[in-house]
Amino acid sequence: MKKYTTINEFMSALDEEQKEQVAFLRAIITGAHPELSEHIKWNSPSYVLAGSDRITFSVRPKYPVAIVLHMGATRPEDKNGTPIMDDSSGLIEWKSDTRGVISFADLNDSKAKASQFTAIIDRWLKIST
Repeated sequence: MKKYTTINEFMSALDEEQKEQVAFLRAIITGAHPELSEHIKWNSPSYVLAGSDRITFSVRPKYPVAIVLHMGATRPEDKNGTPIMDDSSGLIEWKSDTRGVISFADLNDSKAKASQFTAIIDRWLKIST
């Protein structure tokens, strides 16, 4: 697997369908907070707020595009703990108290869930690490 060093390299390697979907989701994420910065982490786009990685893409061929919500590497997580944020939408699959995953089957699914996803990202970024 190629190791990406820039967002442009990452985006260029995607097939057209995933490229459109990732671009759509990136626009939602980058528009969520003026101080959010984007870089490559885990070989995918990741978003930092106040020095801590908070949101990271998981994109693999033939799998749904996933967004990982997390609190960076320094905050301990409890895999059996109660999630740090309520999710009435049911979109988040919680892996621990501070890490959840949202999956999108394709661009149409991403668009159908856009308003809920936008609200989740907004709420997630308001939680301090």
